Amino acid sequence: MSGKNKPKVSIYITTHNRLDKLRRAVDSVLKQDYPNIEVLVCDDASSDGTEEYISTLAEKDSRIVYLRNDNNQGACVARNMGIFKATGEFITGLDDDDEFTSNRIRFFVNNWSDELSFICCNFIERYIDGRNKLYYKGNKEYIEGNYEDLLFCNIASNQVFTTTEKLRKIGGFDIRARRLQDWDTWLRLSFEHGNFRRFKEATYVMHHDHKENEHRVSKSYPFSKALIDFKERNKDMYQGENLDFINFIISTVERRAGFLESLTWSFSKKAPKYAVKYALQFLPINRYD
Repeated sequence: MSGKNKPKVSIYITTHNRLDKLRRAVDSVLKQDYPNIEVLVCDDASSDGTEEYISTLAEKDSRIVYLRNDNNQGACVARNMGIFKATGEFITGLDDDDEFTSNRIRFFVNNWSDELSFICCNFIERYIDGRNKLYYKGNKEYIEGNYEDLLFCNIASNQVFTTTEKLRKIGGFDIRARRLQDWDTWLRLSFEHGNFRRFKEATYVMHHDHKENEHRVSKSYPFSKALIDFKERNKDMYQGENLDFINFIISTVERRAGFLESLTWSFSKKAPKYAVKYALQFLPINRYD
């Protein structure tokens, strides 16, 4: 496929000392069947040979751009480094421990509509024992939503596709966020730019092949505190009933939700799961941290 007249798409990959997994991620991007891409590897001060490996690749492949923080500053700073250095009309991200299917970028470009804030896709969860699981269920070609659909749950997956201009307009990722960074960014994108679509096509593979001391998401910051921070950063969107409901969700995470309020929200939202969340408070497990 010729790259002539095809809009450039920038893909940022942040990484820190995970060269063994980064190789797989970069390889999946270089194998895209869409020709006009750039790959921005945003290295957050790795010391495991990442710099040497990616620099060598970049010498052979002009699509690769290597960016580096000399000191570890966190994923959001690294992502923003890529976002504000990108030269593509469109942009999307990839976690260094995951991979793209070969048609992902082409699918996004073909299904983009300028009136949308972003689009995203279903994804496959792949486990170390070889099992594959499709994350989102449903037969519709896509669902369309707005920021209100993102207020209480991230239904937009962990990576989206949008224009570089739109992502820059909201300032990229909020570097104050210690958890829930993806959700926070997609919420602000939709609040600023309008509706989004999530397609049933699965074009992303999320790997669960980490060592015992590794986690996909940092567990060092409690989920309840992350939710409170999330609410405070986006307080303009949480008013009235929306504020009451996010506070209820926080109370379930902190195991202090009342029976009557749990029952009330279950009926109000037509979602029995909130009554279940009340019951789960009394089990000796921590579902979030």
